[in-house]
Amino acid sequence: MKLVVAATPKVAIPAIEKLLLKHEVKIITQPDRPAGRGKKLQASPIALTFPAAIKPENEEQLSESLLGSDLLITIGYGRLLKESTLSIPKFGGINLHFSLLPSWRGAAPVQRAIEAGDKVTGVTVFQMDSGMDTGPIWTQREFEIPYGFNSTDLFDALSHLGTEALLGALELISNGSSPTPQTGTPTIARKVSKEECRIEWEAETISILRKIRAFSANPGVFSFIRGESIKILSARESEVDLQPGELNKSGQVGTGDGAIQIIELVPAGKRAMAVSDWLNGFKLQPGESFE
Repeated sequence: MKLVVAATPKVAIPAIEKLLLKHEVKIITQPDRPAGRGKKLQASPIALTFPAAIKPENEEQLSESLLGSDLLITIGYGRLLKESTLSIPKFGGINLHFSLLPSWRGAAPVQRAIEAGDKVTGVTVFQMDSGMDTGPIWTQREFEIPYGFNSTDLFDALSHLGTEALLGALELISNGSSPTPQTGTPTIARKVSKEECRIEWEAETISILRKIRAFSANPGVFSFIRGESIKILSARESEVDLQPGELNKSGQVGTGDGAIQIIELVPAGKRAMAVSDWLNGFKLQPGESFE
């Protein structure tokens, strides 16, 4: 088939590599965007991996790239497309989504599944329509989330499972099959805001740990101490007795119903480091707390 794959994040790479082995593939990604402290233009992970990727500036340019194609596949492309655009390929457009639809429709399905403490998630390939992740389903694959998985772990696992689901959907489309309408009660995976990533130390331990696992990679989970922001990359449950937010010399912090043990963090303006290395230079005073 003549495929156009529109994708932006790293998670799409395994699927694209597999599709290139069996199909004629044109790759599309978002234009370079300002990033980092210097706001220098930075290419997407897809553009860095596949230098020949096309970077349309608008939907009109994207539509031109779809002319003569059999199918559009989107994987985290980051743009809601018009029905007129989706109608250009012979078989329309399909999307690889990282949840079991209709659960977690929207921008952050992996992060919201971890935040909610879901035991099972998966991937869905569906036929795109004018809604947000509302189209009929071609294939789904389930995945049991191992204890302690963070969003990076889960994205990696689902990227490979998604490749399998995508190839299954292409086979169904080629055979003239039809997708199945979504059933069940939808949940919405709203975009993650920076504000919600600040730790509220009065919350339950399990809630704080889920927040860290869900959001530490992006946009980053943080708290303040001595007026400076500290990003917390990883932590586990602890059994010490501390007040909410209280930090001890071992890197344990009190919560609303217990404590967590910080494992790795990023002090303001510095690199990631073990909590023990940070505490060696921090010179913690008795009774100091995160705010």
